[in-house]
Amino acid sequence: MRYCKIYDPIKLGRITLRHYFLMMNAAKLSLFDKERDLHALAWLNVQAKATKQRGKKTVPYFKSFDEFFKHPEDDKKKVMNKQDEQKYDALKEKVLRANLKNRSEKQT
Repeated sequence: MRYCKIYDPIKLGRITLRHYFLMMNAAKLSLFDKERDLHALAWLNVQAKATKQRGKKTVPYFKSFDEFFKHPEDDKKKVMNKQDEQKYDALKEKVLRANLKNRSEKQT
């Protein structure tokens, strides 16, 4: 069960066959993801070393890391818009109030 990271014999004894197959599928997918990441890293290494001809000189294709790596989720505004921020703040406020209310009830 090293792929699923379960080392406790008691937990191993409680696993059903269905759960075992689900964990094995998850482990296979995890290994696939790692392999894909390695291939992506190799591809990025090739891209980072890319060059182009400028006259008689060979110059790097990308001048800076930011030019090389343009990720759409870098900007927080694109990831979380104003409405999401307001919803998150409102939810955080409600949870804080509920926690304070529970504390005051327990102390009395």
